[in-house]
Amino acid sequence: RFRAAPHPEPSERLQQAVDADRIRASVSRGSTRPGLSLRLSGRRNVLAGLIGLAATVVLAAGLLAVVASRLTQTAAAPGAIQWEPAIKGPGVTFLFGPYLASAGGRLYMAGSISLGSGYTTEVWASADGATWERVSQPGAFEKYGSGFAAFGLSDDGNGGLIVIGSIGTGGESRAAMAWHSSDGVTWTRADTGSTDSGELMRVAARPGSIVAFGDWTSPVSSGATGSGEAANQLGAWFSADGETWRQVILPNSVSYIPTALTAWKGGFAAVAAKNTAESVSSVWTSSDGRTWEKAPVDLAGFGSTAMAGLGDRVVAVGARLDSKLGMVPASWSSTDGRTWTESDASTRDPAIMFDDVTVVGEDLVAIGSSRMGASFGPSVVPEITQPPLPAESVWTSGDGKTWRLLAENSALKFGFNLNTHITSFRGRVVVATQGGGAVEIFLGDPVP
Repeated sequence: RFRAAPHPEPSERLQQAVDADRIRASVSRGSTRPGLSLRLSGRRNVLAGLIGLAATVVLAAGLLAVVASRLTQTAAAPGAIQWEPAIKGPGVTFLFGPYLASAGGRLYMAGSISLGSGYTTEVWASADGATWERVSQPGAFEKYGSGFAAFGLSDDGNGGLIVIGSIGTGGESRAAMAWHSSDGVTWTRADTGSTDSGELMRVAARPGSIVAFGDWTSPVSSGATGSGEAANQLGAWFSADGETWRQVILPNSVSYIPTALTAWKGGFAAVAAKNTAESVSSVWTSSDGRTWEKAPVDLAGFGSTAMAGLGDRVVAVGARLDSKLGMVPASWSSTDGRTWTESDASTRDPAIMFDDVTVVGEDLVAIGSSRMGASFGPSVVPEITQPPLPAESVWTSGDGKTWRLLAENSALKFGFNLNTHITSFRGRVVVATQGGGAVEIFLGDPVP
């Protein structure tokens, strides 16, 4: 699962952004190289800490037993997904991505490739999810330098596309950047209204409203760090057309890490992890993308990776700590954005978490993977040989609260979780994951 990075590492500032990518944001860059211990970054260590604590719990509970035989539980899955064999997609190696979105009857994929001293971003398109062609022109995202790194892709609610991320502004500083296209071919840099240090990390849309979610460093006018002192805060960028954006600071968001964003029936919802030693996430909601409200109760012990809206309910997926398994896949859901209900999901293996989620028809489909393949801290029980990593886990939910673990499929072997994303297209499940030298595509059909 932890493949060797084929390109030089990005700058420390950008590495910190990667450390926050999806809990995807939770695993630091150290874990992308076999044999290297997982290093916790300074500013973005909260969700990585969740995984580190989980590993400690698993080891304390008896890692030798885990190595000798995998934990098993009976899967309660009345339905299934019929998966096709993996398909070789674009022959590229994305350092960031592949991200997926559909617009205008086509499925799109975007990601950024390391150039050593910068990045090049590409957009690919498919009419069926199996055959792909590059549609963006060479250098389309490099008109203002080769420092743009893509962190998300979404439709714009009107048949077009949005790519968000950040670009280097000198030294370790980076600034928020967004690009808009009506056809996936021609891309225009959007006016984000900000040149301050920060990144756009997530993006979501509904008709007439687009929201990008990220963080930036700006003066805090009261309390938390002293009047006028700069601090990292969460920001929401709103646009009605994808071209011009207006930024607002989310209330009470000093020292949070953006982890997930979605559009849903109630508007928009975002989750962020508090940058402390404890695992705590908070939720912000907005009916229009312009004015935001923080939920009165935190999601204690929870680290979020992704969000989705299902009917009247908004759902955040991720993991919570568990005294026996280290961590278990968990979700929180709400129908009003203020009152949230926690749910757990069955698992066959220790240290499993939800990695991503999407809506397929009238159900949620989530994928998850084991974190037992990572080493946490220096020389964690070096004399014990790690067992082979299990196949990916897949769950479905018809209500956003109760999860069904589907039967194990040994063919589902995805790449590094930061480079694996799920979406739906024409009623099918689509997973894109970075393989060795090419993106691999998994297509699945829900079975009633």
